[in-house]
Amino acid sequence: MDLSRRQFAALLAAARSLSAQEQAAGEDEILTALQQELERTKSLKLSNLPSPYFAEFALDDTYSYSVSCVLGALISADSGRARIPRVQIRAGSPEFDNTNYIFSQLFGGRMGGGRIPLEAGPLVLRREFWLAADRAYKGALQAIARKRAALQNVTQQEKLNDFAPAEPVRYLEPRQTIQLDEAAWKERTRRISTVFDSFPQVLNSAVEFSAGYSTAYLVNTGGAAIRMADNLFSLRLRADAQAADGMPLHDAAVFAGRHLDDLPPEEVMRKGAEEVASNIAALLKAPAGEDYSGPVLVEGAASPQLFAQLLGAQLAPMRKPVSEPGRPVPMTASELEGRMGSRILPEWMDAVDDPTQTVYKGRPLFGSYPVDVEGIKPIPLKVVEKGSLKAFLLSRTPIRGFEGSNGRARLPGPFGGAVASFSNLFVKANETTTLAGLKQKLIGMVQQRGKPYGLLIRKLDLPVAASLQEMRTLAQASGQRGGGMVSLPTLVYRVYPDGREELVRGLRFRGVNSRSLRDIFAAADDESVFDYIGQGSSLASLSPTGYVTTHTICSPSVLFEDLELEKRTDDWPKLPLVPPPPIGG
Repeated sequence: MDLSRRQFAALLAAARSLSAQEQAAGEDEILTALQQELERTKSLKLSNLPSPYFAEFALDDTYSYSVSCVLGALISADSGRARIPRVQIRAGSPEFDNTNYIFSQLFGGRMGGGRIPLEAGPLVLRREFWLAADRAYKGALQAIARKRAALQNVTQQEKLNDFAPAEPVRYLEPRQTIQLDEAAWKERTRRISTVFDSFPQVLNSAVEFSAGYSTAYLVNTGGAAIRMADNLFSLRLRADAQAADGMPLHDAAVFAGRHLDDLPPEEVMRKGAEEVASNIAALLKAPAGEDYSGPVLVEGAASPQLFAQLLGAQLAPMRKPVSEPGRPVPMTASELEGRMGSRILPEWMDAVDDPTQTVYKGRPLFGSYPVDVEGIKPIPLKVVEKGSLKAFLLSRTPIRGFEGSNGRARLPGPFGGAVASFSNLFVKANETTTLAGLKQKLIGMVQQRGKPYGLLIRKLDLPVAASLQEMRTLAQASGQRGGGMVSLPTLVYRVYPDGREELVRGLRFRGVNSRSLRDIFAAADDESVFDYIGQGSSLASLSPTGYVTTHTICSPSVLFEDLELEKRTDDWPKLPLVPPPPIGG
């Protein structure tokens, strides 16, 4: 215990020192208050019980604005300010502490949520964090005691440390000012929503704009000191309809950016609304698809949408926590777990995850960030080389075979750790053909196998606009077929031997997972870039809440030698009893 206290005091001394960067940026009463109260955590000690060996204080100082409109009518407009604290206390040692246990969060160790008064001065801030740290430490002691008890009658097959070392980072951006014309964005959102007036086939539509200005603060006893902007702006479009057989149809589009200037002009967003509405109108006229097994061309935006789910979302294996005897923890393992060094893509394909790159071919990258939620600077990482899996995305929570962060902690996670996730994912093909040539390869496969048609997919439902009931049905079907959870294809076309395309509706993937990527037969020389807002899972919601992640995926169109899709045979709701009233011109 004496050694750990000396180490703790040394780390606190490092946290007390102010860098030249911080001094140049000027005094920050929030950062100073957090550092002063962090120093006092060395007094957290109960006799004969483990001392804290690590403490972390974080604060998100946020301003948010949102507006929602339907057919030119305002539904809601809200704005608000909040200061959201997070406190983590780790008791014991990096080899064994209160985290990575099924009830780590239940007993404490990490305290989150709540609110700090907006006008709170340094003393009020310190008081709030003092109270939270006291509760977190007491909870950590309960958790580590229960964790030890749970392991008394268990032989662990592999003992992993609970926390990995990391170099401290001091990253202090200038304090930002809020510059948002709420009235202008309200009217802009209203005008964009009038696009759906011209499409009476659309039964429901909505246009939502949201702006979030956030200054993220973080200090810890490892010496980290962070102050950075963590802003997010988005405009979301959605439209719904119902086919003659009762099948629900939907389409959506999202424009998002880390800076307000990253959002496109209003006319571009209006065109996006027109495209969404036109897709719905086309789907209403399209026939229902049939079960299919054979070559599939994934083109345009559908390619990065598919890679986001089958590759990106699987690159961060979760560690299974210590559970109570006889009460195993149900966890969905990464499909790539245990496959390090194995071929997961064709030998002529590579993939790199690079959060340090901010611009690609003149286009801002949505997934960039300077420091992760654990205060670690990320590094570019080649995750796939010549088709073989070379690296995982890691936080400071060790997993089997890996200890040490590469700066990919993106979200506060369960069991006292953090959730790792990808950022800017670039999938590259070293052997390519033209997009027209790729379509000819599809037609050639169809003719060779004597099939009446092949399939071409141009868009997936990501972020997910499907209803909760549709998602439950999809999850049930995925479990029965042994595949991964992949979002529904929105725009699917039959490609006949003469090159003719026919839109079909009502299909879903069957048995498709990360192993399907090995069946990529060829790639085009094009590139599609797709941005989306996630929440640490493979299926991102169209309207996410809470902590979110930002992602950019860049990939070429690809031709799969074999994929399976099946006709959705759900029970559809009945059609409205009378036709809808007119909604405009």
